[in-house]
Amino acid sequence: MKKSFKNNSGFTLIELLVVVLIIGILSAVALPQYQKTVLKSRTAEAWANLSAMNKAIEVYCLENPDATHDTGLDKELLSVEVPNSNNFTYDIWSVYCSQPNNRQAYATYSKGGKSFTLGINAEGQRQCQGNNCKDIGFVEYTSTNTDCVCGINPGANGCYFVN
Repeated sequence: MKKSFKNNSGFTLIELLVVVLIIGILSAVALPQYQKTVLKSRTAEAWANLSAMNKAIEVYCLENPDATHDTGLDKELLSVEVPNSNNFTYDIWSVYCSQPNNRQAYATYSKGGKSFTLGINAEGQRQCQGNNCKDIGFVEYTSTNTDCVCGINPGANGCYFVN
C-alpha cells in the first residue's frame, strides 16, 4: 500500500532560521542608529531650553545689572520655566550680571551609560563637555581647553564644540 502525501505548504526549518538571522542582523544595525537619532532629538530639545534660559538670564541682568550669584541663579527668579526631564537636568552656573562672559545655563545628560554637559557660551557657541559629545555631532575643541566654559567644570578635558 502506498502512502500519499498531500502537498504540505509551509516553511522548512532552514527557511525560518534564515529569516530569523536576517531580522537579527537588521536589528543589530538599526538599533544603534535609532538610539543615536533619539539622543540627537533629545539634545535638540535641550538646546531650545538652554536658549530660553540664557535669554531669561539676559533679561534678568538687564533688570538687575549689579546682581551676582556665585552659587547659581535660582531658576524660579527667571521668567522662563524649564523643568528637569527624564533626559536632562537644567541648572545655571554662576551669574555676574556686570560680566557677560560669566552668565550661562547648562544641561546635564546622564542616562544609559552616556553622560555629558551642554552649554552655550557668551558668544553663542554651543559647547559640550564629557566623553559622549562625539555621539551628538561635536568635534574636539581646537583651542586651549581653558576657553571651554560649558558647564560646572571649565577647562576640564573632554570639551567639544559644534563644527
